[in-house]
Amino acid sequence: LINMSTGRSESSELRIRKAYETQDVELSVAMHDETRGMIVSAKETHASQEAGEIVKSLIFGGLDGIITTFAIVAAVAGAGLSENSVILLGVANLIADGISMGLGDYLSEIAEQNFVRHEFKRERWEVDNYLEGEIREMCEIYTMKKGFSQQDAESVMRIFAKYPKAFVELMCVDELGFIAPNDSEDFPAYKKGLVTFFAFIFFGSVPVLIFIFAKAVPKSQRPDKSLLFIIATIATAFTMFALGVTKASFTKQNKMQSGFMMLLNGACAAAAAFGIGYLLESVLNV
Repeated sequence: LINMSTGRSESSELRIRKAYETQDVELSVAMHDETRGMIVSAKETHASQEAGEIVKSLIFGGLDGIITTFAIVAAVAGAGLSENSVILLGVANLIADGISMGLGDYLSEIAEQNFVRHEFKRERWEVDNYLEGEIREMCEIYTMKKGFSQQDAESVMRIFAKYPKAFVELMCVDELGFIAPNDSEDFPAYKKGLVTFFAFIFFGSVPVLIFIFAKAVPKSQRPDKSLLFIIATIATAFTMFALGVTKASFTKQNKMQSGFMMLLNGACAAAAAFGIGYLLESVLNV
């Protein structure tokens, strides 16, 4: 994979990050010198972008799927309902929420892409029609927010203004707060929606599958509801932790900390759902 912002290979990026983590100045200098002048083709950059988008939707859909589904399983268990109720409500939630999450991701991606491209075109139009006004706006941003002197800010902006595309990209980041769209086509929004949907279904099915598999066991040998819930809890906890570690691998966070934070998130949701289920069962005598 290629880092889109630097153009370095993934192995080079990892070594540079390692240099920072170990405070190894010599390694940092050597790696920066080694990767000097690297040029990444548009094809490589686009492929890297697609991989990043897929991973984001995979983690997003998977975490939401397993947490919400296990919360329902915990609520049903807390209310003391049957295994059939767990399967019925769990599967219904998987399908309904999975469709909702997938469509939501698809529609939000479409909206974001349209907004970014519209704003980029608007800023480009303003640069083409009133360049001095845009230079003045950027000088104000750099003097007021970034501590530049007026002279330095104006010198930098006038140099950027010689290259309209680069100037508009800078405006998008510093003035509007988003990264300008690249020259290649946008990542297909439907792919993000599908990845989110299938990740939600796949990971969200973990707590429910325990109860479904139990139905295949002869009734005389089948574990009771309490044991099934414990098994589902262990399987869910393991999957949550694994997803947290996977997320940290891409966000460059502490893997153990990320895994335990996912466990804490799921535990809070499950405890609340279990408690509400137990309370309502006691009050309503379900």
